[in-house]
Amino acid sequence: MAHTKSYHKHVRFVLMRIVIATPLYPPEIAGPAPYIKELARRLSKDTEVTIVAYARLPEQVPGVHIIAVDKRRPLPLRLFAYLRALARAARDADAIYAINGASVELPVLIVSFFSRTPLFFGIGDRVAHERAKKRLLFLFLERIAFARSRGMISKFPWPRPKSFRLSRGHSKRKRSMKNHGARTL
Repeated sequence: MAHTKSYHKHVRFVLMRIVIATPLYPPEIAGPAPYIKELARRLSKDTEVTIVAYARLPEQVPGVHIIAVDKRRPLPLRLFAYLRALARAARDADAIYAINGASVELPVLIVSFFSRTPLFFGIGDRVAHERAKKRLLFLFLERIAFARSRGMISKFPWPRPKSFRLSRGHSKRKRSMKNHGARTL
């Protein structure tokens, strides 16, 4: 399979191939799921994007190849299936972009080590990051992933701006804090 686009008769551009490894992907709404979908959509315009995610029925994005690993399987089988899917996807990849979570960090570390594919790491799931601080094994995996990565993204923008409608009788401050407090990172 050729990974080139021909824009002119004599000029060929080689597309960069990126694998995004994530524990959450839409239709899930928690954590980085909407961000990953939007990132893949934007990158797919001039990059070959493959997403490896724990999902059952992932939302499709035009121009993006999505590999879903069923998260209802027992943990050892799920990790092995994710590792195998990630290894296949990263075989010809130029980079792996991984979102934190112990279920992603272990397979990503193994695949990036053996394939020598550059790893970039993102802390998109704050809940998983806080959980990793409390468990020694998860903290160890996260620290190794940080050390192995060539770059790290720790702040994620919201996928689209949020606007809150104010009702009469509520101050802006109370309404704003109430809505922001409902969304967990």
